[in-house]
Amino acid sequence: MRFFRVDRQNVQMVVGEVVSSRKPLDFYVDYVRGIVDDVRVRGDKALMEYVNRFDSPRITLDDLRIPGTSLAKAYSKLDQRTKNALKRSAENISKVCRTQLKRLSFAKTVDQGVKVFQRVAPLPAVGCYVPGGLARYPSTALMTVLPAKVAGVSRVVVCTPPREDGVVDDVVLAALYMAGVDEVYAMGGPHAVAAMAYGTETVKPVFKIVGPGGPYVTAAKKLVSVDVPVDMLAGPTELLVFGDEVRDAEDIALDMCAQAEHSADTLVGLITTSDELANEVLKYLKLIVPRLERGKTVEQSLESNGFVALCDSLKTVVDFIQELAPEHLFLASKAERIAPHATNAGLISSGRYTSPALCDYVVGVNHVLPTGGQARVRGGLGVLDFVKLVVEVHVLKGAARRMGKHAAVLASAEGLTAHA
Repeated sequence: MRFFRVDRQNVQMVVGEVVSSRKPLDFYVDYVRGIVDDVRVRGDKALMEYVNRFDSPRITLDDLRIPGTSLAKAYSKLDQRTKNALKRSAENISKVCRTQLKRLSFAKTVDQGVKVFQRVAPLPAVGCYVPGGLARYPSTALMTVLPAKVAGVSRVVVCTPPREDGVVDDVVLAALYMAGVDEVYAMGGPHAVAAMAYGTETVKPVFKIVGPGGPYVTAAKKLVSVDVPVDMLAGPTELLVFGDEVRDAEDIALDMCAQAEHSADTLVGLITTSDELANEVLKYLKLIVPRLERGKTVEQSLESNGFVALCDSLKTVVDFIQELAPEHLFLASKAERIAPHATNAGLISSGRYTSPALCDYVVGVNHVLPTGGQARVRGGLGVLDFVKLVVEVHVLKGAARRMGKHAAVLASAEGLTAHA
């Protein structure tokens, strides 16, 4: 892991060094461009060539769409303990989404005789990318599909990579069944993104694409975004942990490992004002990593992208957070002093018991979050990503006369005399 001493004068330089280990997204764009264009032009023929090359040679065009009966069967085979966990997660996600949705509609009298109405209209069809292949993410299935369904989207499509044998894991299919997905395709990668964006003979196009993925998937989303909106360019996981109490060292190390096990390109860092805590966390990491099932991945992640930032003050800590704009920000201590000023984070986990791992699964907040600095301009996936705002205005006759005088003045000032 890299070690930095940070003050308010060198924050930008240190953050630049922290992120310099990652390849820029444009590095992958040129490679992906040919795949996206090919699927757009040749449709199913090109799509199946890439499916057989990158996903599984065993998949045929008839196998590409997974029938609803297979989802139901996968759910029926699932053990009760896993069903209960998925159910708890789904319930909490839905609660948060319903609350978000409720607050988007209003009717407001802004002046005598003038009323403004805002309501939401769901998008007709969305595509959700759920990563898979070597790993399995039933939680992401819930996090992407449920907000769309709560929003009222009538056609929700999921693309998720199968294992090499061409099969999507049962727990992912069961989660999709619970979430109420409409279509599921056993494919991943840039070709899946292109199919959802532009359509093929088999896959109908969608109006928007959401969901996380590796750099090649994210590059494909960037390419198609000129034609089809996307939620965000959500790349590899990022976690920044703040702590300054030695008693939290082991828990902090465990949370760092939990995020680092996603992939070798995960960015994981500790920011602190305490030399003693930094040393204790490093000691625990050395003890914990060799015992982990995915220890090799964690080790690679920490070695390539891990860091400790020792700051001279809490003000410097806040400056660092704002400059890095991490996906996950875990405030293990002093949350009440830092959180009000930390606006550039995809999700803030406040307090020593609010583990980011809990937030990843069952709290109800979404774990599809902005990475690569995008937390400066947006938060995580939510119902707002699946609706459009419809605004309607009612003006009564007397109000039209009264307000028309002001409108005429402004129109004349702009030289638009017909408006006046």
